[in-house]
Amino acid sequence: MALIFYARVSSQGQNLDRQLARSKEVKADKVFTDKFSGKTTNRPGLKAMLQFIREGDTVEVISLDRLSRNYQDIQHLVQRFKDIGVKLVVDDLPQTHTGNELVDQFMLDMMINLMGFVAQNEREKIKERQRQGIEQAKKRGAYKGRAKKYAADSSDREGKLVFEGIKRDYQAGDYQSKAQLARKYGISRQQLYRILNLIK
Repeated sequence: MALIFYARVSSQGQNLDRQLARSKEVKADKVFTDKFSGKTTNRPGLKAMLQFIREGDTVEVISLDRLSRNYQDIQHLVQRFKDIGVKLVVDDLPQTHTGNELVDQFMLDMMINLMGFVAQNEREKIKERQRQGIEQAKKRGAYKGRAKKYAADSSDREGKLVFEGIKRDYQAGDYQSKAQLARKYGISRQQLYRILNLIK
């Protein structure tokens, strides 16, 4: 039964000193680190830790957002720990490590559900603000919709080059099939059809 400490900061310019100091305080048997954004779980340190942990181990972090900044990812990770039989200790949630495993798990689940409610509520507020903003822009005649990535006037340099290449090949008949044309430029057939509609 090992104590595994996971530490993360969002970029290479940040340091892990405070978290690593904590890992020494608790005498962690193994430490995994990442200098990656918490918006993704595709991190080498996290992946290595998930492969390393075994039933009976404990994973410790200074805060839940070290695991992820995405509520659903946190849910999935916590469930994975449960499935394996790994205990999660979160330093800044002292109410989740009282010493009673049932109480600790109940409190952790409650905190995660609360986070989910707050996150969902914030998403709904953002959507509502966006909707109101679009309505106001439409009234002013200033709303043009989402900018197209693949278009002649695209601000995305790569998207503009793809559009121009497809236009050139399509108008010259230099393609075997639309599926082949989509593969050539690394886009989906749906994206190709949207581009062809603009060309036509």
